Amino acid sequence: MSVVKIIIKGVLSLVLLGCVVGAQAQDTSPYLVLKPGDQRIRPTEFFVFEVQDIRAIQANIGEIFTSSRSPKKEPLKLKGGVAVGVKDFISGTVSTDRSKRPVVIQVQKMNVQEKQGAEGRVKGQIDLTLRFMLKGDSLVHLLDYEGGARYTRSLGRYGVIGDAMQQSLGNGLTYFNEWINQQAPRNIKLAKGVKLEIKDYPLKERGDTVFYHSERKLDWDDFKARPHFGSDYAASIFTSFAWEGDPVVEDGDVKLVLVVKVFMLKSSSWARSSRKDGYGLNHEQRHFDITKIVVERFKEKIRAMSLTPQDYDGRIGYLYIETYREMNTLQEAYDDETDHGRNSEAQEKWNDYIDQELAKYQ
Repeated sequence: MSVVKIIIKGVLSLVLLGCVVGAQAQDTSPYLVLKPGDQRIRPTEFFVFEVQDIRAIQANIGEIFTSSRSPKKEPLKLKGGVAVGVKDFISGTVSTDRSKRPVVIQVQKMNVQEKQGAEGRVKGQIDLTLRFMLKGDSLVHLLDYEGGARYTRSLGRYGVIGDAMQQSLGNGLTYFNEWINQQAPRNIKLAKGVKLEIKDYPLKERGDTVFYHSERKLDWDDFKARPHFGSDYAASIFTSFAWEGDPVVEDGDVKLVLVVKVFMLKSSSWARSSRKDGYGLNHEQRHFDITKIVVERFKEKIRAMSLTPQDYDGRIGYLYIETYREMNTLQEAYDDETDHGRNSEAQEKWNDYIDQELAKYQ
C-alpha cells in the first residue's frame, strides 16, 4: 500500500505578551505548556486512543533564546513530556466517542528552532510530523502528516511559541479528520466488515484446462500427455483447485466475490491406449470428484468464518493450504485402498462414498 504524506506549512508573525514557557529555577530548562484552544473537532469516524512519542531523541523539543545577554540557546521541553502533553492537548481539542475506530497518533518529529533576527527579534520555526495508525491486533498505517509554522517574537515573549505549536497540532488533527471522513467509505484499511460471495468458475473448458462441471464428464480425449516411461499404471490424472477474488470497498465494507476453480490439465494427464476402458475412466473421474468434494468443504469452512477486513486474506490463504493437503491425503488414500483401481471391490466402496459426498453439495 502506498504511504500518504501530507506537508503543510503555516506562517505566523506575531509578538504576544502571554507566556506559555514555564518559569524555571536556575539550571532548569524552559518548558512549553499546550493549552486547548477554541477549535473543537468532533470526529465521526475515529477517536484518539493513544499518543506515542517515537522520536529518536526525546530529551527536548528544540532550543530557544531566553536571554538578550547571552547568544546561547536553552533546550525546550514540553511539560509532561511529548506523549502526555500532546494527549492532554488532544483531549481538550478533539471529542471522544469510543464506539468509533481507535487511532494511535505517533509523534515522529516535534522540533522548535530559533535564530536571531533584526532589531533584537527572534525568528523561529516549528517542524511537526505525525503518523496516524489504526489500532487493531496490530497497528495499521493510515497517514503521515508533515506540518509546522514560522514565527517572529521578541526576547522574553514566549506566547507565540505555544500558539504556533497548537496551531500546527490543530491543523494536523483537522486534516486527518477530513481525510478519514473522505476515505472511510472506500479505503480498505478503514473497512468495518467483509461481505463474501462464493461462486464456481462458470466455464466447463478452456484450452488445456477442463473445469469441473456436473454436465461435463471426463473422456479419454482429455488425457493428452505421453504415458510415463517405466510406470505400470493404466493412466494418471492431474487435478487441482484455485481461487481468486478482487476485493472492493463499498459503503465501508470489503466486498469479496470469491471465484473457485476445480480443474484438470490435459497436458499433465495421460492414459495408455491399450487400457482405455470405462472402468479405468471411472477411476480417473473419481480422482476429479475427490478434488471437487474437498473444495466444497473448503467453501463451507470459509462461509463459517467470521472474517474481518484485517485478516480475511491471510485466513483464506491458510485454509487453502490446509485444504490442498487434505486433497492430497484423500487422493493417496483412494489410490492406496483401490490399488490404483485394480481392487474392484474397494473401487466400488469408494464409488459409493464419493457419490454420497457429492450429493451433499448438489
